[in-house]
Amino acid sequence: MEDTLKNIFYQGLGMVAIAKDKVEKAVAEMVERGKITREEGKKFYEDITSETSRAGSEFKDNMKEHFREFLEKSGIPSRAEFDELKARVAALEKENSTNTPA
Repeated sequence: MEDTLKNIFYQGLGMVAIAKDKVEKAVAEMVERGKITREEGKKFYEDITSETSRAGSEFKDNMKEHFREFLEKSGIPSRAEFDELKARVAALEKENSTNTPA
């Protein structure tokens, strides 16, 4: 399941990179044709890339939250719970080895 979520995330990032590249080419073409000035093109590109970054961060945060909810509902222990159980087992093993007659 984790691999599936990672793949979805990376595909989203790939789409963002492709879109960013296409915007850059479209802006350059509009500047070349004289439809917009170089400064307008630069501002437009910066606005788009800034918005894309914001959307990417939001997407990442949403994916983390959904993944966290999935783990909670599935009964899979968190890292902290796992570490706590591991420590308890180690303590029980130590206690058991000291109480076992030699």
